[in-house]
Amino acid sequence: MLPQPARRSPSAAERARTLLEFASSAVLDIRGADLTARPGLPPQVRCTLRPDGTVAVLVGRESALHRITALARGPLTAELECVDVAPVALPHRIRGRLHAQGLLTRSPGETPPTGEGVLLRLDIDHLALDDLWGSECCLDPADLTAATPDPVAADEAHLLQHLAAAHADQLLLLGAGALTRPGTPPFRPEHLREVRPVALDRHGLRVRLLATDPAAPLDVRFDFHHPVAHPDDLPEAMHRLFAPTHDRSTT
Repeated sequence: MLPQPARRSPSAAERARTLLEFASSAVLDIRGADLTARPGLPPQVRCTLRPDGTVAVLVGRESALHRITALARGPLTAELECVDVAPVALPHRIRGRLHAQGLLTRSPGETPPTGEGVLLRLDIDHLALDDLWGSECCLDPADLTAATPDPVAADEAHLLQHLAAAHADQLLLLGAGALTRPGTPPFRPEHLREVRPVALDRHGLRVRLLATDPAAPLDVRFDFHHPVAHPDDLPEAMHRLFAPTHDRSTT
């Protein structure tokens, strides 16, 4: 991951909640239970945050997680790791990791919205985040509950894939223009070979500048003129972003 500062950014709690609910993958591990030694991949789960601050964890009915919690006489110490991966191919593709620890119990009487699997309950007592914005340790679970996921998170993957596939030339111009501005780290414009979209949120777009030297990528952040409140606001925000007069890049 390549942390880069920006003038306008989502809060750590907002980033953590977005990652929790839209992670590329999430793995739940019960301390003392050798889940990874069994055949197959580690148990993948899906998560969402309840209004009371606990995490609803959806697991398969045949999973070891379900069997262990069903037999337990009380809460189990568990660790949840959520990983965020960029939806387009590029170097350093992992964008973030969220590590949560707490007590895991069953949720009797609760039915998953899809009708499939079993719901467990994770009561968080420790949160740590490491993402493109930097590292945040010991986030307050109450702040996570009060935060809202980024409003464009559900559409981000599709939009970034569209940018990469259909607007490569515009991305290259956007990235090249950023290199001429004061404060940009040394990066010779003639060595720029490609610009790939990395992340999109309500505040702006992050792109990765790839040089002829694969070991020297550079992230550049472009703020929207105004934060967007809904995916429907993105077309206008993106149009302003790619306009020739746009000058709100940060690195």
